[in-house]
Amino acid sequence: MTPVGRYDEIYNCILFMDMEREHVRKLLLKLGGRIREYKKSEFILSEKSVLQDIGILLSGEACKVQYYPDGTEQMVQKLKKAYMVGLEVAMSPRKTSPYTIYAAQPCEVFWFPARCIEEAGTLSGEDRIYLYRKVVHFLANEDIRKYRKIELLSIKGVREKILRYLELQGYRKQSDEFEIDFNREELSNYLGINRSVLSHELKNMERDGLLTVRKNHFCLKTASTPKSCLDNLF
Repeated sequence: MTPVGRYDEIYNCILFMDMEREHVRKLLLKLGGRIREYKKSEFILSEKSVLQDIGILLSGEACKVQYYPDGTEQMVQKLKKAYMVGLEVAMSPRKTSPYTIYAAQPCEVFWFPARCIEEAGTLSGEDRIYLYRKVVHFLANEDIRKYRKIELLSIKGVREKILRYLELQGYRKQSDEFEIDFNREELSNYLGINRSVLSHELKNMERDGLLTVRKNHFCLKTASTPKSCLDNLF
């Protein structure tokens, strides 16, 4: 199954977003690839599995998580349409995944061989250099995302941790009013906070005039972190 009729998501992924659309179509013919459908909760990629292909999420949402020996799940990231799936794994020397990705809702992923970028023959030298540059951009963004996550987990106070996360989201979206990708369960998982504790603290923060919240829609009433302190985080 080829990505015919699903080009919008592919055009918007980091590898191809700055290319002429006709050129992307020609590249897709050279890359080959296939679309695979996943049911809700089905594993897309398992920890310690070997991945030879690069994926692009065409529909639905997926969760990137890590599981600990006691069975605890730690949310790493929520993947949305047009996001790259497993690129850093498929382009690594060992191609072995350090995390698990599962479908948060029914989704489709377009997979194509990483060797098309890594090895000469399928694509022109110019296209391979261009795509390698985009791979570097993606990996740099992922590295920055990991630093932000480490910073959040290092904050001990529940309110301080929540507020810092929301400030970062507001800065990223350039607004004090925004929606986040996570529901309550996912947000508590991501921040490493008990769900009931998270809900209780959000109510207290709303009572204290720090924010208003309706499901995953937030409006910050105060910003304690100067913009200059946030610039290096994005």
